[in-house]
Amino acid sequence: MNNLKKVGLTALATTLVSSASFAGELTVTGSAALSYTGLSTNSHTNPWAQNNSIKFNGGGDLDNGMTVSVYYELDQGNNVFDDYNLKLGMGDAGTLSFSGNSSSGSGVDKLKDIVPNAYSPVYEATDATDSGLIDASGNAQAGQWGYDVTAGGFDLSMSYNPQPGAAGKAAETGYAVKYSGLMDGLTLSAGYFDDGDEAENDTYGIEYTMGNVTAAYQITKVDYTATSDTDEDANHYGISVAINEDFSVSAGRQEIEFDGAGEDEVNSGFGASYTMGSISMSGGFNKNESKGGSGTAEDIEATIFAISFAF
Repeated sequence: MNNLKKVGLTALATTLVSSASFAGELTVTGSAALSYTGLSTNSHTNPWAQNNSIKFNGGGDLDNGMTVSVYYELDQGNNVFDDYNLKLGMGDAGTLSFSGNSSSGSGVDKLKDIVPNAYSPVYEATDATDSGLIDASGNAQAGQWGYDVTAGGFDLSMSYNPQPGAAGKAAETGYAVKYSGLMDGLTLSAGYFDDGDEAENDTYGIEYTMGNVTAAYQITKVDYTATSDTDEDANHYGISVAINEDFSVSAGRQEIEFDGAGEDEVNSGFGASYTMGSISMSGGFNKNESKGGSGTAEDIEATIFAISFAF
């Protein structure tokens, strides 16, 4: 993306370190997109939609050797910044972050879905419910603290939200670890999420890259505290192939077992993406079977396509 504008920033660091000051830069980039989502269960709704995004990335060096960065995103015609965060880089000591809204990236956000895809995960577009993921029971990002550090060959990440929702809701904590030291191209991962009063969830995964091919397998368990809620055990796997530096294809499958349900929910699909300069085109097909473990649920098929322009 080409930068549209750079402006000086001063005293941004006082939000985290009152004794430091710096002059930095703010980079503005944007994109516009046209998308198509055709659902087999909703043929009477216009499948075409326009998406847009303007992103602001700023930051600079502090007098004490640390760095500060800030991110804001304005999109979808809301005329509000709906995704934003602030980060303090502390060198080898890691990065401390605060998510003002919907942009954490720490804790289990690192491991929500490690399965590669060229366009969209197999559970997207068919419906609004993403079951079988480690944060399916919660993970509020507004007001969430994060910490990320690399130590001893391990990438460690954690998140903490002291007040994730309505008054009285318990704090949420998430942990993630990745290790890539066993062999070239192989990454092992594990994560744990406790949303305080809803569920305790965990996930384990393995990812392997060889040349232009990446494959991954991930298992996730969502264990609700209340016996009236349905626990979920999911297996998710897929493969992505970079045909060349501009063109990629992928295929994947997710199987979710709901405690007490007669059937397993199955999400499957394939996708492709192509980039030509500032133009990106992506498309795919996803299918949802036995939604929520119901043997009588209607299958949902989604044909998806998008073209975006970066500026």
